Amino acid sequence: MIRGVALSIAFSLALGQVQARAQGDESDALINQGLKAMRKGDYQAALEAFHRAHQAKPTTRSVTEIGLAEQALHRWLEAEEDLAAALSEEEQDAWLEAHRSLIEKALADVRSHLGMLTVESGPRGAPVKINGQLRGLLPLSRPLFLLPGTAQVEITAPERRPWRSEVPIKLGETTQLAPIFEPFEPPPVMSAASVAGTGDADHSRWTEPKVLRLVGWLAVAAGSAAAGTGAFLLASSQAGSSRRLAGIECLALGGAVLLGGGTIAVVTTWRSTASDRRTAAIFSLAGRL
Repeated sequence: MIRGVALSIAFSLALGQVQARAQGDESDALINQGLKAMRKGDYQAALEAFHRAHQAKPTTRSVTEIGLAEQALHRWLEAEEDLAAALSEEEQDAWLEAHRSLIEKALADVRSHLGMLTVESGPRGAPVKINGQLRGLLPLSRPLFLLPGTAQVEITAPERRPWRSEVPIKLGETTQLAPIFEPFEPPPVMSAASVAGTGDADHSRWTEPKVLRLVGWLAVAAGSAAAGTGAFLLASSQAGSSRRLAGIECLALGGAVLLGGGTIAVVTTWRSTASDRRTAAIFSLAGRL
């Protein structure tokens, strides 16, 4: 029945003007060839002929005939786009005005097999993709006609998170979308307080008793080695020699390092022991209570 409607419209359009002359231009001849294929029910051959006619000479009629052949083949989306494009022709076209009502009836039949989608909000110029195919830019000039089912909708905008959703499309109904675009979260910025806190944490690690005690004992070892080296140089050198002077410097430096490291090691060891004793005493007292 639907193919019969498309075929009758094609006949009406063909009879609306004189049959394409056999010796006319290439576009007219191809349209005439496509009409003959439509009469025979070979809609695919007709579509191919109309496409070649449009390539030879793009006209409102060639676009219309393409849309009618697509309608006969149940290619609803392509038929809707081509028939709507023919009716939106802005230039004065006598052929279009003579057949506008017939084309509008064909377009209404095609749209009766589709659902509609509108996008009510979004940044200007944002591309709208349906099932991975670009279908327009916001704001859309007209509703998008889609096949019934589930449509994968994706809208992207600069400096915003892409909006994606699975949208149900129902036959003969309009689905309205009002997407909200969330801004990208800026990378975290470390404040002066956090930086200072990090520095304090690093400093606290270096001032832990265990670390200080280890540094102290290492200093004791290094100072002992330096003092021993100085003493050896003093014992094995003559008075006034450079070696003896170096021995004195090593002995003095080693003694200073030994004294400082020993002080640190002893103090931290004592504090750690005292702290352990206090902790043990507290636990013992708590146990007694």
